Amino acid sequence: MLVLTSNFNRILKTEWSVNKDLIKTWYLTTIEKALLYGASVWGGALTKNQITRLHSIQRIFLLKLTRGYRTTSTNVLNVLTGLPPLHITAESEYIKFQVWVRRSNQYNNIIDNVQLDSNILIKNIPSEVKYIAPPPLIPDAVCEVYTDGSRMEEKTGFAVCILQNNQNIQNYLYKLKSYNSVFQAELTAIQYAANWAVSNNYKINIHTDSLSSIMALKSAGSKSKIVNSVKNDLHLANGLVGLSWVKAHVGIEGNELADQCAKQAITSGEELDIPAPRSYLNRKLKTYILNTWNTYWSTYDSASGVRVRSFIKAVSPKFLIHNKILIYFLSGHGPFPHYLHRFKRIGSPLCVCGLVGDADHYTFDCSLTNEFHLVKPADEHKAFWFRNLMSNPQAIGKMTQAFRISNELCDSLTRDGDN
Repeated sequence: MLVLTSNFNRILKTEWSVNKDLIKTWYLTTIEKALLYGASVWGGALTKNQITRLHSIQRIFLLKLTRGYRTTSTNVLNVLTGLPPLHITAESEYIKFQVWVRRSNQYNNIIDNVQLDSNILIKNIPSEVKYIAPPPLIPDAVCEVYTDGSRMEEKTGFAVCILQNNQNIQNYLYKLKSYNSVFQAELTAIQYAANWAVSNNYKINIHTDSLSSIMALKSAGSKSKIVNSVKNDLHLANGLVGLSWVKAHVGIEGNELADQCAKQAITSGEELDIPAPRSYLNRKLKTYILNTWNTYWSTYDSASGVRVRSFIKAVSPKFLIHNKILIYFLSGHGPFPHYLHRFKRIGSPLCVCGLVGDADHYTFDCSLTNEFHLVKPADEHKAFWFRNLMSNPQAIGKMTQAFRISNELCDSLTRDGDN
């Protein structure tokens, strides 16, 4: 933990500017993984104290990333950085372990009761079945078979097109479920072609434009049940099947035919059920995190939470505020008399003009910042107004100048109070 914090601080304190998107990616891929080590075991039954502890740990990194005031709430920082609370992410890791490894039915509602692919033990599988690399071409092949998978508008299908003497003699079109991936479609098409060759005792050359499928068949470390099923069927077709990669969309007649048929299969192919890939579980868990986070955030009723919700209606992992001025404005924690008075830094929450000196006052109303005012949005238009503000450097510049004036005012009030 100390090493992570130290490295994080060292990068952020460098004189050269570091892109916040890169820092966020670093947090998600390295720091969060370290913080959640073992969450697949401990993440399912967190106590209130444990959740509070996780918030405290995550807060260190959120403050460094945003450069916001130290009093800004952790829940607000989560929303402004697009980083879910750690306890929710920890719970999702636990659920993933229960569903994928332990095959628990407890969370079937999250995956809509869909059957998933699984990992299998491969140490006892013979090496000749683990590594499948048929020759690219068999000289005395009876047929040339082109396979292709397609996915459009959340629909997936594949086609197997059989050519003999340059004539298309048969096409097989299959429609998969919306949760199946195009990679699965490509692999299953190759498997179907190999099984067709075995059942008819034909020698064929299979041509696919899916290099990832060929690489998966050559990978001896793949644990996917589906991938290993394809490997096994290709091993049984040894001597009957050649397998080669062809470049897509370069005018190869058989490949173009397979491409058209695969697109047609999406709507009119024969239905075929194969288990959903692990990526489907990951997508469902992302949705679960987002829904759980939104529910959690909607119950956070502090003053800053209510204010931020008026400008940002829903949380999003894609959200990230790059400018600390916008964080001051949204949270209300910044160089404002109203905020500093809460912590006894100055004697009054009022601006020198006599009105409450909060973020809105200096952005929209104060006579001292008149030349930098922005048009105040109606309550029902705040979310739309803020989305536009984020992409408007000129408006952000005005807000920056207004807050500079409020900061100078607060400095003078603090000095007067000290005297």
